[in-house]
Amino acid sequence: MSQPTYLLEANDFIMKKKILSLHEHYDFEDLTGTKIGEADGNLFQIPAKFNVIDTHGLEAMHLEGKVLSLRKQFTFHGATGEELGTIKKKIVKLIGEEFWVEKDGVEFMRIYGNFTEHDYQMAVDGVQVASIHKKWVTLRDTLGVSITGNVDHRVIIGAVIVIEHVEVTEKNSNNSGSGFGNIRIGFP
Repeated sequence: MSQPTYLLEANDFIMKKKILSLHEHYDFEDLTGTKIGEADGNLFQIPAKFNVIDTHGLEAMHLEGKVLSLRKQFTFHGATGEELGTIKKKIVKLIGEEFWVEKDGVEFMRIYGNFTEHDYQMAVDGVQVASIHKKWVTLRDTLGVSITGNVDHRVIIGAVIVIEHVEVTEKNSNNSGSGFGNIRIGFP
């Protein structure tokens, strides 16, 4: 059985984050090290946005942050504009942090774990559908993404990008920084 060559088909892939850059940049690779997509973000765009584009320059989806909100919030849209979901960050939690994704105002995915250590899980109806963990012995921040359930890959990819962006923004908000940009993904 051959490995999937496209990001939206891959159940297991690596997301590498460029450490020193004036913009956010991510490379997506399959488990053999073959590049299957990339992401670039502009640190100075308000509201924060991503456009997910295939290798032919066609939009697969886009993510857009909400400018005025009590909590961090981003909405995922498909290429034709249909809403895939909205990810929100819980404002107050006694221990740790928590995100969730909802569609039409109804929660369908809970995201929990240690976000600052890049080790978290995604669950639908209490069943884990994806896990993300940081690989420690690397030159770049490297995250392993494993999709184990029947869920739209775009929601998982969008959630990982948003969580990484929010964590970096919050870490840097004491210093300064913000933004989003374009993602390029390989499709047939």
